[in-house]
Parts: sequence; structure tokens; C-alpha cells
Amino acid sequence: MSSYTVIGCGYVGSYAAANLKYQGHYLTGTTRSSERFSELRHVVNEPLSLDISDATSDFTFLEDQSGLLVSVAPSQNGDNYQAVFSEGIKNLARALRLRQSNHSLHVIYISSAGVYGDQKGKSVTEISDVDRSNPINKMLINAENVMLSIDRPDTQVCVLRLGGIYGPGRDMVSMIKQAAGEQIPKNGNDVPAWSGIFDITYGVSFAFNNQLSGVYNLVDDMQASRRELSNQICDIEGLPPVIWANVNTPGSRSMNAKVSNQKIKSAGFKLSSPSMLMPLAV
Repeated sequence: MSSYTVIGCGYVGSYAAANLKYQGHYLTGTTRSSERFSELRHVVNEPLSLDISDATSDFTFLEDQSGLLVSVAPSQNGDNYQAVFSEGIKNLARALRLRQSNHSLHVIYISSAGVYGDQKGKSVTEISDVDRSNPINKMLINAENVMLSIDRPDTQVCVLRLGGIYGPGRDMVSMIKQAAGEQIPKNGNDVPAWSGIFDITYGVSFAFNNQLSGVYNLVDDMQASRRELSNQICDIEGLPPVIWANVNTPGSRSMNAKVSNQKIKSAGFKLSSPSMLMPLAV
């Protein structure tokens, strides 16, 4: 039985951990929340309390792991991006560099396709330019680079860039239906990227099983603007269209790019949900 750890058992981390445990791996899962800690006992074999932004945190549990999934995000109780993606990721990377064990470790780091920023709706791949003009995107990109620069021969690192996440509890189609006829202060002309939670879960396992390294976009095939997507949904349901703004709010973090998933598909990965609209077409 191989030992795996998931750092950050939120929405994505919990699904991925449950799937890895189902495959027969021994799962350690971490959380910063005392409330979440008791719930985590039902998801993983061994829950741990861990705050990676705390420089005094004990990372010795990493010594004999075969796989590590890092799926962290700021919480809503006072954290900020700086604490998690700057100090926290640096602390984690330092601990990974200083591991006493030479046991081979495969690390998967969950990132965001939002780092492409506003590409005016053009197609982008993993080698396209990213956006460093927005401070959050700059921080996310720096965090990716910190993880990718862990230079140990026994440590392999893969970055998975996700789009907006949908799935149980995050029914984007229902949310769009509820917004029918309403004015939404987001740019309807922007093209976001989307990722289904089950494809994220399967994609994590695929990356582990196939020893992927480097950067991969783990997004579905949807490459429609917000307006095109909502119009499709509202037309099918006979609802009035969502009324989107035509410009972005000044200073807002925007993403407008058709994100390619061809690289991970070429590696052999097959989407189970090419689009959130699939159930509507059945």
C-alpha cells in the first residue's frame, strides 16, 4: 500500500483524497480548520492539522510518502493570498527540499488557469505567456515556479491548472438559470475556463499513475464566453437571457482566454465531462 498526502482538503482536495483512498492508498489529509478536522476522519485514513503559512509547522509526515497533492487556497476567515501562496508555498517547498528520506516523491500542485489573464479571447497553451500585471496572478505564478524549482532527483513535480470548478454543490447551470433576466456586473464577452470536479479527481489520479511532470491545463472543452454559455442554457430552458456587463470593473482580476487541454489529452487523459452542458443535451 502506497502512502499519499493531500495538503488542503477543501472541495477539490477531499474529492481527490477519497478517490485515492478508494484505489487502495493510505491517505493522510490536512486541514487548518478544527471543525473540518473531525469531518476529515471520514475521508482519509489519517487527518492532520496543518497551516503551511506557519514557519514552525511540522512537515516530517512527508518523509515516506509516494505522492503529495497540494490543493490550498485562502479561507474566508482572515487569510490572504500572500500568507498561503507566498509564505506557505515557500515553507512547503523548503520542507520538501530538506526531506531526510530519499524515497521517490511525486508532487501535484493545483493551480489556476486564471494566470493566463486577459488574452482577448485568444487560444492559449501551457507555453503561452501568463499575466503578471495582476498581483494575485503574479503570486500564483511565483508559487508554481517555487514548486517546479524543487531540484531533487527523487522529487517529481506536476502543476495542474484548473478553470472554474463545477460539480455537486457547485451547479453552475442552476446558478445561471437563477440569474436569468438579471443584471450581472461581470464582462459577458470574457471567455473563462471550466473544470468538472470528477475530471479533476480523475486527472489527479491520471497524473500520479502516469508520472506527469511540468505544467498541464486540466480544463474541459468549453470555450464559450459567459454570454454565449448563459444564452445557450437560457434558450434551452425558455428563460430570458442573463444581462451581462460589456466591460470589466476597473482593477478587477479578469480572465479571457480559450484554454487548450490538448497537452493532457495527448498524454492519454480522457474527459468524462467535456462540458457542463452535457446533462442538458441528454
